[in-house]
Amino acid sequence: MDGEKLLELLGLASIEAPVQVALRELARGIQPELDADDQDLLVDWVSVNELGLEFGFEDEAFVKALHPGLRREGPLLLSQLYFYGDTPTTHPFPYALPFGLTLDDNREVVRDKLAPYEGTRRSYVRDSWNLPSFDVTVAYRKADQRLESVLCHLRYIPWPVPPIDGRPSTVEEFVALFGRKWSDPHLRDALQPLDIEQRIGEIRSEHEADLRMTDGIELVFTDAANLSGRGGQGLVFAAVRCYAARVQDSAEWPGTLPFGLEFRDSQHEVFAKVNARPTRHEDDVLTGDVLWEFKEFRLTVEYSNVENRILRVTVSAPGY
Repeated sequence: MDGEKLLELLGLASIEAPVQVALRELARGIQPELDADDQDLLVDWVSVNELGLEFGFEDEAFVKALHPGLRREGPLLLSQLYFYGDTPTTHPFPYALPFGLTLDDNREVVRDKLAPYEGTRRSYVRDSWNLPSFDVTVAYRKADQRLESVLCHLRYIPWPVPPIDGRPSTVEEFVALFGRKWSDPHLRDALQPLDIEQRIGEIRSEHEADLRMTDGIELVFTDAANLSGRGGQGLVFAAVRCYAARVQDSAEWPGTLPFGLEFRDSQHEVFAKVNARPTRHEDDVLTGDVLWEFKEFRLTVEYSNVENRILRVTVSAPGY
């Protein structure tokens, strides 16, 4: 059962016969099961380190954006497949990899073999492609830049895009409200289309309004003393976080982002569009973030180092 055959199983339920055959032949029959003690955990991994293979199973209702009340009630879908080379924890996958790839391929050869999808490629430390039915990410060994792993994974179905309908549609509209007190009528009027009046208790207790499911954003408030150069007391509006689709289970913010940024932008596109020296730039294995400080606001962009796209954009008041 080589890589191409395994890819045919993506999207099937764990209980379906072809998936059961694969688990029996390649994973000693181990079955995926969600953790009963963590109701928020909706994924389970079946790892076969001796074969350099990992099966990722996720709750069907979560993957397909079905009603949250259906989570943990339906099947687990095979949503991810990892093919590994010789790493500190795995032996190399011993069968043919998908797309004609081999563990001796360097980045140039990998790109050539995935040339039919070149128009979708986003690159940084890894290379990633959007195929019609799933996404592919290839990682490379630091020592010689040869292929280290291939990840093939389903895309989450997005939540419906929220309508603008009088809601703020640009980040600049939020920037104009920074520093205003929660009691300020102008602030309340500007945020009224977001049903902000229903969030008063949340804002007072958590200093945030979580509008991810409805509008793809979070609004952040802070004590006035926390904004540099400002005196007074009471809560003031300090930041807005804008989310890409299904990041932290959010709907996607439908408005515009600063500098013409788009959630599909790769890391290189982010730096090219902002075109300014950042205050901070950090990369981890899976994610990274970069901070710029401008006169009007601070801009933080968080991105995936697996999918090479923006995950979240935070715009905050200077000094916050």
